[in-house]
Amino acid sequence: MTVQARRILIVDDEQDFAVSTARMLRLEGINCAIAHDGDGAFKILEAEDLEVALLDIRLKGEDGIRLAQRLRAAHPQVIVVIMTAYTSVDSAVAALKAGAFDYLRKPFFLDELLSALGRCFDICDLRRAKAETERELHLLRQHEAIAQLAMGLSHDFRNMLAVIRANLAVLDQRLTQDHPMKPYAADAHEAAGTAADVLVQLSGFLRGRPLPVAPVDLRAPVAETLAMIGRTLCVGMTLHSDLPEAPLMVQVDRHLIETALVNLLINARDATGGQGRVALSLRRVSRGADYARLVLRDDGPGLGPEAASRALEPFFTTKAEGSGLGLAMIHQMALSAGGSFRLANAAQGGAEAVLDLPCLPADQEDGGMNM
Repeated sequence: MTVQARRILIVDDEQDFAVSTARMLRLEGINCAIAHDGDGAFKILEAEDLEVALLDIRLKGEDGIRLAQRLRAAHPQVIVVIMTAYTSVDSAVAALKAGAFDYLRKPFFLDELLSALGRCFDICDLRRAKAETERELHLLRQHEAIAQLAMGLSHDFRNMLAVIRANLAVLDQRLTQDHPMKPYAADAHEAAGTAADVLVQLSGFLRGRPLPVAPVDLRAPVAETLAMIGRTLCVGMTLHSDLPEAPLMVQVDRHLIETALVNLLINARDATGGQGRVALSLRRVSRGADYARLVLRDDGPGLGPEAASRALEPFFTTKAEGSGLGLAMIHQMALSAGGSFRLANAAQGGAEAVLDLPCLPADQEDGGMNM
């Protein structure tokens, strides 16, 4: 039996036994930290997030049963397996009362130990699955709150956007083609139109109607959004793009892609004080199937611990005037399209956003190209 690679704690005052057991387990893909007394065990558990502890019932200077109780009280996530060369019904009962999950008699065969550890690891996996399910349920409830909020505000936003679009249209028409403000007026008019379209589609989505999608070559919305943002909201930044020569077709709403890029670029601008550098790349990657991978990396300070773990939660924001909805909406868009979205600190510094969307099969890429 070979157990998936893990790391556990061995607490035994017999150094030779602890070292030999650790060596055997290492061959099975299980790494071990070793302590010879209670103080050593607590130091290791304070430094590492270990899930399983093999604990000898008799330690020099301390009763193993008492130590098991202390470990479980201070670190309730740790699964304790008691080991002993002095087997008795009373000691087994005492071990279980102290919170031990299992009980092994020394000397034991490797298969016995691996079987006991396998049961412990099954519990660890179930705990993680439960925690992930609870997290997803929490996010689902937050998305429901977003839906209620958006439904309540969509009517007012549509009215305001109608006024903005009408005024921008007049401004755009009255500016001559060679007027220096002409590109800015055109960008504003187009962005307002996109915002109105996104709002209509979002309202439909929240009512249970599927969003209209069409084949789109991702190079087009990426290049156009970068150009528009570079002239307006990120004018002081260095924006570098690396786009493929061949089309990269996905089945997604183009406006949502543009909105996602605007959100990510504004976040990068805010993180770098408006003077930083953003590198954007678009590539085809294989994850069992072909995906279009959009990577946006900035040279800012990166994400703090809380932001790194909660960035995709609706309403979570580190900005004084932020809504905390932008990244959550990108995440939801990616999931709806069968892809994924993640945000983390880049190895070379700064923050890195990665959006993966399923590519269309090759026999569908030629038809319906939406540039």
